[in-house]
Amino acid sequence: MAKVSGPLFSMEASGAYAGAMVFGKWKGRQYVRQLVTPANPNSADQETARNRLRVTGAIQKWVNATLLKASGETLTDKARITAATPGGYAWNGYLVDNIIGTGGLTYNAAVAAYTALTAAEKTAWDSAATSLSPALAQVFQTVAGGGAGTPMAAGEVFFIYRYGLSLIGLATTPSGTPPTYA
Repeated sequence: MAKVSGPLFSMEASGAYAGAMVFGKWKGRQYVRQLVTPANPNSADQETARNRLRVTGAIQKWVNATLLKASGETLTDKARITAATPGGYAWNGYLVDNIIGTGGLTYNAAVAAYTALTAAEKTAWDSAATSLSPALAQVFQTVAGGGAGTPMAAGEVFFIYRYGLSLIGLATTPSGTPPTYA
């Protein structure tokens, strides 16, 4: 993305120009980009990407709202993630990058690891997720075409979150036993 100074011979510009460019401001910086007309295909791949973002959005909301600390920790997860975040990143962007991974590979690995758990272990993760304050809830999912899919269980959302934390180096790789928070 090009950096601009005084776009269109003004100190600030925003909006579309000539049906080809869009001027705007992000974090105090002026930018210009190509005008793109969004498409909403509701394809299977598009819905998969949206579902991942729904899950990571629920995780970010929980991390931002909770004052709980993982067992043995002196700081909240948000404080720990913020401290581990490299310069130039926002804590939530860094967390999402680590949860989803390139092309969704990390996310898919977390889902596969959760799927391999026994029914009793999944129940334990669900119980742990709903006992948090605020509780992690199941996350709405969609299928190709935009129809409603099976919601992702709260325990699976919690498992995926802890999997992402393990990649940052702030937790061990999750197993059948969920962590405790107080």
